[in-house]
Amino acid sequence: MFVVTRTVVFSSFWVASANKGGWVNFYDQAQHAKYTLMGIFHHFCDWHPPLYFAVTSSLLYLTHTQWSFYAFQIICGLATVVLTYLIAKMFFSEKISFIAAFIMAIEPFFAWHNFLLMTDNLYAPLFLAGFYFWFRFIKNGKYSSIAVSALIFGLTTLTRPNSLLLTLFLSFLLVLIFIFRGRLKIKNHLNISGFKRLFYCLIIFNGLFFLILAPWVIRNKLVYDRLTIANIMSTNFFYYNLPPFISWKEKISYQEAYDIYAKQADRDLGRHVGNSRFDCTLFTNEELNKQLDYYNRKAKEVMLGNFPSYLTLHLIRTAPFFLQPGYFEMYSAYTGEFSKPDLTAALMSGNSAAIKGFLKNMNLKLIIYLMGVLLWAVISFAAFASLILSYKDKEKFLFAFFAITVIIYNALLISPFVIARYRMPLYPFFFILAAYFFLEILPLLFKKANIADSDDKSSKNSQ
Repeated sequence: MFVVTRTVVFSSFWVASANKGGWVNFYDQAQHAKYTLMGIFHHFCDWHPPLYFAVTSSLLYLTHTQWSFYAFQIICGLATVVLTYLIAKMFFSEKISFIAAFIMAIEPFFAWHNFLLMTDNLYAPLFLAGFYFWFRFIKNGKYSSIAVSALIFGLTTLTRPNSLLLTLFLSFLLVLIFIFRGRLKIKNHLNISGFKRLFYCLIIFNGLFFLILAPWVIRNKLVYDRLTIANIMSTNFFYYNLPPFISWKEKISYQEAYDIYAKQADRDLGRHVGNSRFDCTLFTNEELNKQLDYYNRKAKEVMLGNFPSYLTLHLIRTAPFFLQPGYFEMYSAYTGEFSKPDLTAALMSGNSAAIKGFLKNMNLKLIIYLMGVLLWAVISFAAFASLILSYKDKEKFLFAFFAITVIIYNALLISPFVIARYRMPLYPFFFILAAYFFLEILPLLFKKANIADSDDKSSKNSQ
C-alpha cells in the first residue's frame, strides 16, 4: 500500500494539466527546488541548515540525475513508516503498531510530500529515529541509547532548526517525570537508577547534541560573523509572527499587515535582504547583521509591548495545527487553483463574509477540505483522550505523555503561522495514540450495545 499510494500520487500529478497544476506544481510547492537542483551543498546565504542540501547535492554529483532525489525521499518515507511501527511496538500491541504504520503508509499528504523537494522528507525519519533511541533509553537507561538519540537529534536540527530546543525540552520533561515517578507509579517503567545517573545522562544528551551543531555554528560565525544555526531564525518573527498579529489587532488583511512592516523595513534599512531572501552576498557582514538585528528587535518590541494580546493570538492560532488536513493544498496544487482564505484569522476578526464566501459553493475541493478537517479533529481528539485512557497502563502512559507534550510543544513553536506540513513529522504520534484509543474504546461501546440489546430482548421475553 505504501508503493500503491505513491504510484497513484505520482501518476496523477504527472498527467495533470501543465497549464494549471500537476507536475509543474511539484516544483512550485517545493521551497528548496532551485538550490537542490543546482547541486549546492548548503542553502543560498544559509537561510536554512545544510544537511538536506548536502545529501541532495551528493546524490546529484554521484548519479547526475534528479531522479535520485525522489528515490532517496521514497526510502526516507519508507523509513518513517518502519520507525512508526518500531516505536509503537515498544509500548503497544502488534495490532496497534501495524495499524499506525499502515495509516502512515497510505496517508496521501505525506505521500505527496515524498515527491516535493523539501527538508521534511529527511527531517521526519531523523526526528523519529531520535525518538526511537530516546524511548529505548527510557526503557533500558543505557548511556549508549541516549547518546545515539542526541547524535540523531543533532542531525535532525542540521536539517531543520525546529528541533533546536528539543533536547532541553525533553530533558525538562524527564526530570519532571523522574521527580513524580512515585506519585505516578511509574518506577518500574522508568529504568534509571537514581538522580545522579539521570544527571549524567542528560549532560551527555545535551552535550553531544550541541557538539554536533557546533561545527556549523562556528562556520557561520566565520562566514557571517553571527553565531546561528540558520539565518532564517533572525527573520521569522518579523515576517511570520508579526503580520498575523497586526492583521488581527488592526482588523486588516494579512497582506496589508505584511506590507506595513515590509515597507517600514524598506524605509529604515533601504535595500535589504527581506523575506524574499535577497542576495546576502551584496552586503558586508556588518550590513547584514545590522539588518538581521533590526528584524529581531522590531519583532520583539511589538510582541513584548503587546504581550497579553499577542499571547492570546498565539494560543488561538495553534488550533489549525490540530485541524488542518493539507488535502486542500494538495488538491489546489493538482488543479492550480489556490483559493482558501485564512479561516482562523477570519473567525478571530469576525469576517463572516470571507467564511460564507468560501463555504457557499459546495464543490469537490471544499468537500475534501471539510472531510479532512473532520478527520483530523477526530484524530487529535483521540490522541489527547488517549493520555487519560492510558493512565491505567503506566508503560503506555509514558509514551502518551511524551508524545502529547511534544505535539503541544511543536504546535506552540510554529504558531501563529501554521501550515499543514509542519505537523507531518508528528503524524506517527497522532496515529499510534488514535489507534490505541479506538481499539480500546470501540470494543467497550460494542459490549455496552450488546448488553443493552440483551436486556431489551430479556424484557420482551418476560413480558
